[in-house]
Amino acid sequence: MRCTECRDALNRASRNLARDIEKAFPGCECEQHSVGDGSPGPIDDQEILYRLFVDPVDVDEQGRLAREAFATAYIDGLSIIRDCADDGDIEKLVSDILSRKKGEAPKTIRAIFKFDCLIIRNEEAPLRASTTRGFCIYDQTVPRILHPKEKPVGTHGIVLSRRLIEPPMVRRQFENDCNVTLHRLISAQSVAVEDFRDGLIATLNARSLAGEFVRTAH
Repeated sequence: MRCTECRDALNRASRNLARDIEKAFPGCECEQHSVGDGSPGPIDDQEILYRLFVDPVDVDEQGRLAREAFATAYIDGLSIIRDCADDGDIEKLVSDILSRKKGEAPKTIRAIFKFDCLIIRNEEAPLRASTTRGFCIYDQTVPRILHPKEKPVGTHGIVLSRRLIEPPMVRRQFENDCNVTLHRLISAQSVAVEDFRDGLIATLNARSLAGEFVRTAH
C-alpha cells in the first residue's frame, strides 16, 4: 500500500514536489520502494549517477557551473541518469533534454558530471540542534517529451531536497545552502562530453545543431 502511495506521489506533476514529498513521506521514506515506470529497482547506495546540463544560463563556454544550476532539487526534482542506462536509454533521455519548440535555437549538452549516489545520501543538514539527511534520491521516471505515447525511460531518477526550513533560517538562505551543497558534491568530477559513452552525447549534440529534436504538435 505504501509503495503505491509513493509511486503515485512521485509521479504526480507538481511544481512543489520536494515540499509535498517531505510532508507526506518524511525522511526519504519512499527510497525503499521502486517508484518509476519500468525502473530496474530503487537506486542503490553504490550506484554511479550522472547529471547533464544544457542550459547556457547554468554553464558558461568554459564549462563552469553556476550554483543556481541545482535549483530544481528543492522544487520539482533534479533529473539524473543512472549508470545502468544502456545507450538506447541515454539517447532517448538526451533527445528529450535537447528537444525544442519550432523556431527556438538548437540546444547542446554543455557539461556532464559523475557522482556516487551515497555521497548525496550521506550529506546531512541542520535540524533542531542536530543533523539529519538533507537529500533523497528516487528512481522516478518522467513522461517522454518528443514521443509522449512511448513509455518513460526506466533509468531516469531525481534528487530531491528535503526542504528542512526552520527559524531563524529563511527560505532564501535554505535555497542558497542547497545550491552550494549540491554544487560541491556533484560538480567535483566532470566527464568530457566527447568521451562520454564513446562520443554518444557529442553525436546527439551534432544532430541537434543539424535541426533534429524539434517538437511537433500531438
